[in-house]
Amino acid sequence: LTQGTSALPPSPAERWVPAPLARLVWQSPTYMIALEGDSVNITCSSRGPLLGLYLKQRWPNCNNVIYYENGKEPTVDQRFQGRITFSGLQYNLTISMHHLQLADTGDYACQAITNDEVWGPGTLVVVTEKLPQTVNTCQETQLIHFALPTALAMGFFLVGLGLGAVCVLRRTQIQKLCCAKEKNSVCVVYEDMSHNRCNTMSIPNHYQ
Repeated sequence: LTQGTSALPPSPAERWVPAPLARLVWQSPTYMIALEGDSVNITCSSRGPLLGLYLKQRWPNCNNVIYYENGKEPTVDQRFQGRITFSGLQYNLTISMHHLQLADTGDYACQAITNDEVWGPGTLVVVTEKLPQTVNTCQETQLIHFALPTALAMGFFLVGLGLGAVCVLRRTQIQKLCCAKEKNSVCVVYEDMSHNRCNTMSIPNHYQ
């Protein structure tokens, strides 16, 4: 459900409303976009006493939707029977339209009944078609078929990346351990005690 308050060009019904009277009725929102079967709320507000309040569809057809008067049973057009609820009072009335149909698309205006007829600015309601359930199911199935291989591929990639990191870390640790052992190795001097050197005359040590 989308709604907004951006300004729209005045409809033909607004052009003939005298400016001082047009300010007596406020209407919100300016436009609403809803899916078929959803609900929309239109609020009509006014100042001063009212004799009654209409909500009328001005486009594409001119039809009465409801007539509301405090203390009396509201009148609802046959096309909207069972789909209209009210909240608030006559001078600040919210009209809810439920179970929207594509044919409900149109421009809806509040009309306050005083000594004169005073119109609100109007609310443009656009009802869009809801996708069939079978289409939604197919879309979900396609999404699952696409997402599952992608998730598996990402999982294998991450596992491989982790194993590679562990191997590199282990290799670095082994290299450091080998270098440490080489630095701590003891230098050993081997003396030739072979038989050929047994008859060699020893040289006296003059420094003793």
